[in-house]
Amino acid sequence: MDSLRILLFALAYVRLSYGAVSLAPQGPTLEKGMTEDIVILCTYSGDDDLRPQWRDPQNNVVPLAGTGVSGGVAVTHPTTTITKLEITNPQESHEGQYTCFTTDGEQKSINLVLYPPLELEADSPQSFEIYRNARVLCKVNSKANVLYEWKFGELAIAGTNAKYNIEHKEYLEIVNISSQDDGTYECSATETTGLVASDSIDIRVEVLVPPKITLGPEDFNGTEGKNAEFKCIATGNPPPVLRWTTSGNQVIESTDRFTIEDSGEKLIINDLRKADEGSYICTATVEKLTITAQRVATLRVFIPPVVQEGIEKSALENSRETLSCNTVSGDKSELTWRRFGEDMPVGVQPTAADIEVQSLQDGSRLDLIFSSVKRSYNGSYECFAKNAGGEASAISNLTVNFPPVIDKKRQDQQGAYTGWIGNEMTLTCYWLANPPAQYYWVIKRNTQVTNLTDISDPVFTVFSTADGASSVSFTPGKSEDFSVYTCYAYNVIDGVEQVAQHNIDFRSAGAPDAPNVEVDTNRPTSITLRIEEPEYTGGLDIISYNITWKFESRGEEVVKYEVFDYKNEDDEDFERYVIEGLDSEKPYKIQVAAKNEYILGEQSEEVIGRTLSSRPPYAPKITSPQTSESETEYTLEWEEPADNGGAEIEAYYIQYWEYDPNRPNEVIENGDKSSVQKVDKVYRKHIIPELEKATDYKVEIWASSTLGDGNRDIIAFKTAGKKNLPTESVGLEKGTIIGIVIAAFLIVLIVVDISCCIVNDCGMTMCLCVHCCGRQAPGTKATEVELGEGEAGKGKVTYSEIREDGDGSAPSDPPVEKDKLIGSNQGPAE
Repeated sequence: MDSLRILLFALAYVRLSYGAVSLAPQGPTLEKGMTEDIVILCTYSGDDDLRPQWRDPQNNVVPLAGTGVSGGVAVTHPTTTITKLEITNPQESHEGQYTCFTTDGEQKSINLVLYPPLELEADSPQSFEIYRNARVLCKVNSKANVLYEWKFGELAIAGTNAKYNIEHKEYLEIVNISSQDDGTYECSATETTGLVASDSIDIRVEVLVPPKITLGPEDFNGTEGKNAEFKCIATGNPPPVLRWTTSGNQVIESTDRFTIEDSGEKLIINDLRKADEGSYICTATVEKLTITAQRVATLRVFIPPVVQEGIEKSALENSRETLSCNTVSGDKSELTWRRFGEDMPVGVQPTAADIEVQSLQDGSRLDLIFSSVKRSYNGSYECFAKNAGGEASAISNLTVNFPPVIDKKRQDQQGAYTGWIGNEMTLTCYWLANPPAQYYWVIKRNTQVTNLTDISDPVFTVFSTADGASSVSFTPGKSEDFSVYTCYAYNVIDGVEQVAQHNIDFRSAGAPDAPNVEVDTNRPTSITLRIEEPEYTGGLDIISYNITWKFESRGEEVVKYEVFDYKNEDDEDFERYVIEGLDSEKPYKIQVAAKNEYILGEQSEEVIGRTLSSRPPYAPKITSPQTSESETEYTLEWEEPADNGGAEIEAYYIQYWEYDPNRPNEVIENGDKSSVQKVDKVYRKHIIPELEKATDYKVEIWASSTLGDGNRDIIAFKTAGKKNLPTESVGLEKGTIIGIVIAAFLIVLIVVDISCCIVNDCGMTMCLCVHCCGRQAPGTKATEVELGEGEAGKGKVTYSEIREDGDGSAPSDPPVEKDKLIGSNQGPAE
């Protein structure tokens, strides 16, 4: 037993002394792509002197790195027990079994499988004729099993159907391809074995559409010396190529007279000649297709009239002048004088009695006569001639000369000139003159008149513009610079100098007076002021108001102010300005000062405004119209409340209902109020959806804060459209139905009553009383009849008793006459 134990220990010792080999990665198979370097570690756990080695798939020992004979495969020894196998730039020849071994017989192998990168190959674009079956090719390079997928834009093509066939792996078949199939297709492939790599490629599919001319050249009647233009627009895919030819099949190229523009869509023939007459053909072709489209147009060239050249004529204001219009060649023409593009009829002009058009020489000459030239007649006049061959015109210009005068319209718009020391100023005179005037400026100081060009302090810069404005620019430096400035304008007419002058009073600006201020409205957090503009504004426009307010806070007086831009928007003589962000229930002392471009004026007298106590917000102001452009929606717009009542607005609430404009205070049936809709406080607009078209509604809105719900604003509106009329039946209101039933009942009652009266000598109501209440019929009431003397002992018998004892019918001969009834004042019956 002890000997066996010793033997086992010996064997274990021997085994441990030899060691073991392990690989990382372990194997037995390692799959890698050819795009990355490969490293395999072999570790020996035995004797340190036994360094592992590697054998390649050809059973050759892999050399050490750096020996120059590795062929991309080499080993290194990071430690004495680890050997690293490195394969750089892996190739298909590197596949196979690699074995790590030691000299003591230990070894372990790993099978290396290499996959080339997955690659897709496809031409792009690929072109196919419309309405044919198209095969879009897409090839893949991979030794693994591959799954193909196709997409058109964002649409995945799933399986084979009536439009697509993807059973063949290397192409997508599109059945009866159309223009809608033109676009980009994505071919993607995924390896289902090996490294399971994937790749995709975009393929542009171009659907070839035969050319079609949608706008062809039209026949053209041209004028000699003018231009002719033909247009030809064609559709197709790719866009058609357009070519122009003559009737002799001569291709037209661009020259000095023939111009082809817009990729052939436009042919322009310049300076038309008689020889240009004939047919012009537009031919459209599509690349890769043999089908063409053609359209033919005919050109005719006519000779136009020639008008005598226009003249330039100068005239004095109020003088008499004549302009003549003649043709010098061409067919007989219709002549017309035009101004501003409008025809001037023959005879005295409707808008100017001193202008007359006269036709002379059987219409071959047309005179334009001005009996008294006005300034407004200055300008161009067109002599226009037209015949079957075309039209022509010539421009004559009438220049009206007059001495300089002030252009009152522009000068009055300028207004007064006011400035201050140190502020640059420009004074301008606006003149009218022909010929254009020359200008100069003078200033009158005390009694001395001086030309501004002779003054060096301040520096005066005089300049003018072509529209008749003469200006002087300077910076006043002393009080005497505020004075009367005179601008002179002069021109020369017929050798005589014409001179005119205009005075400008340049005044010094001042501070505005204090404005008149009143408290207009008090609210919990704001005070509205009504401010009247000062009577004296310092000679300048008011640009702002400085509003100062004082109040007590923790026993101390606090002063705040704010600058408000001048509004000048109300029709009244005052403006309203709102001081916001105030505390509630607090008095404020308020003063206002007006400011012009120069200086801030005096403050107004102090007014007291007291804010109101805190309360829920004021009502928002609805600004949206009372009609909706939509049939089913209404956009409600509003402005925030004039005052939040002393607490921040938390939200807006909206409620609406259908109503009848004829009963505005009633909610109509099926028109109950909607649920309350909450809107965030930042919004000023809300869309009310799901409304009925052509229907009247009311909507109200209110703001809410921590102090509660505020006042409400309400508006009535109507949706767009027309109500649909019922097609089968018209519904009746309850009141109408009840009225019809009552009327029918009354008619039946009257008919029955008449029938009873005819049959029973009493109406239906009396019949009911007789049979149900024991009442007597009208024919039997107390009409007792006294019988004759022979029947006296039998007493009195009434008419009703005789009827009841008989057969129920009235006797043909009543025993008494009607005037012998008992109870009457007559004597006994005979």
